[in-house]
Amino acid sequence: MMNYADIGLANTFLPLAGLVALALLLPVWTVPKGTRSQGRLALGMAASAGLTFAAALGLFAALHAGAGNAPRLGAVTRAAVLSALAWGPLLALAWLARAQGVEKRRGEDMARSR
Repeated sequence: MMNYADIGLANTFLPLAGLVALALLLPVWTVPKGTRSQGRLALGMAASAGLTFAAALGLFAALHAGAGNAPRLGAVTRAAVLSALAWGPLLALAWLARAQGVEKRRGEDMARSR
């Protein structure tokens, strides 16, 4: 059972804010600028999600170790999966915005070629 007195700024909100920021910044590096391929966009966004999840695993393992607990795989994975409830939807919105940009560029290319 979780002790709600342990939820605070340093151990909950700042780590989640960092993961959300990471999830929103990683696509800048994983998706090529000006891409016209939805497949390449999907690959870059999947890489962003994977890297953010790996960062969440590392972060929660460090938080468990810092609290004096041995970081158990189940507990760390559960915390990382639950953190995806915060950064996952925002990553999906970023994907949607980038997908619209891809379709806009493809449409402009089609209009120029006529």
